[in-house]
Amino acid sequence: MAVEVINITCPGCGAPVDTSAKNCKVCGRPVVITTFNNIYGMDMKSLNNYKNTYQKALEKNPDNPEINLSMGMCLLKLNAYDKAEEKFNKAIEENIDNPEVYFWDAVCLLKGKRPFLQTRQVVDKAIDLTNTARMIEDRGIFSYFIAYLKYDYYQLKRLKQEPSYVEELQRASGLVTQEDIRILAEVLKIDDFDENLSI
Repeated sequence: MAVEVINITCPGCGAPVDTSAKNCKVCGRPVVITTFNNIYGMDMKSLNNYKNTYQKALEKNPDNPEINLSMGMCLLKLNAYDKAEEKFNKAIEENIDNPEVYFWDAVCLLKGKRPFLQTRQVVDKAIDLTNTARMIEDRGIFSYFIAYLKYDYYQLKRLKQEPSYVEELQRASGLVTQEDIRILAEVLKIDDFDENLSI
């Protein structure tokens, strides 16, 4: 599916760019946020510049999946889970082939709380969304997140779930990086994953 290219200003320096450019030719910063790694270490001023740029772009192009994804990432970083989820859902409506959107939508469902504190319906929906992402592109972090969901909800509540969290961890082994795990832990607001989830 071809995504419409739109003209915006660079969220980093204000130079004119379009959404087909991966990075701004003037400042080198990302034009659109395609992964959480793009904004992981971003300071609050820069993050707000990105958010404001995307807000202006969405006023003229409310259905653009790249801008909705980018805005969702900014809102997730700001812990605005419900608003981020709205943007991710809009991005999914317009482009069903991006695994990143499903994954971060699943993360939003937890709203910064452990799976153990969620309802089974929320945990199952997060697993379903992450499985959808994994069907599009099999990444270790997707399997790792599913393992975390299953461990923290099903295992700790002594509920049976197949495949088990151990099987999900085995699937993630060798495919997930420690950097991905560290970023996910920060987004999920947990100090460290339980030793049962070590790869």
